[in-house]
Amino acid sequence: MNLYLAFDSNVLHEKAKELSVKLKLDIFKDYSSKYNPEYEDDYFLVCSAERIFLQKGLKNTSKPIYSNFDDWIDNYDDRLLRRTLKGLPNNFSCVDLTAGFGKDAFEIAKSERCLSLVLIEKEKWVFNILKDGLKKVNDYRVIQLLSKIRVHNLDNLEYLNHNNDFDLIYIDPMFQGVYKSKAKKHMQALRDLSSSENDKNLLKNSLEKANHRVVVKRHKNMEYLEGIKPSTSIEGKVVRFDLYNL
Repeated sequence: MNLYLAFDSNVLHEKAKELSVKLKLDIFKDYSSKYNPEYEDDYFLVCSAERIFLQKGLKNTSKPIYSNFDDWIDNYDDRLLRRTLKGLPNNFSCVDLTAGFGKDAFEIAKSERCLSLVLIEKEKWVFNILKDGLKKVNDYRVIQLLSKIRVHNLDNLEYLNHNNDFDLIYIDPMFQGVYKSKAKKHMQALRDLSSSENDKNLLKNSLEKANHRVVVKRHKNMEYLEGIKPSTSIEGKVVRFDLYNL
């Protein structure tokens, strides 16, 4: 499968050209043409008048994938993730080393005890969707929460090597090798298009840098990340959060 850059209006051609150079992606010029089954397994990073979004294939029924913070403020409620924050100090700081589209980090930001959040995303195409999503917010509650957040397009291990003042480090590695259950579209896209190389020793390095806790999100049937046993785990129907208390 491939990732192409596309645009849905001629007035966005120049913007698309600039982004294609920045992301080193080929421009797909026939995005607005009729459905072509040849590209049904490919992805398209689309520049539209409203936002930058990801779409699989050329079907009109394929829903766009983007960072939708205005929707997540009311329609995303991860109680399991929130349970991992219990016991952290007031005004805790957090770094999400695998930010993705920012959904889990935003859930952490909802905590009144969370003072600041740094989001690290090394994939350039994901970072651009995330950054665009942070700009396209209207809900005043979201704007307040996003004031806690800073985002960086960096390698997570490189970031850890130069920063160490965080109460919580959050890691959500790809669920490689777990295919029995169908992943949600945004997660499947990350699996399909992100680097297949695992971040070696990411947990080990995080344990040396965090002040209070490292949280790792795993599929419930997966082994512990890097074979390191957590202090405790919180398990749901599909995912498991492993907590490493320091």
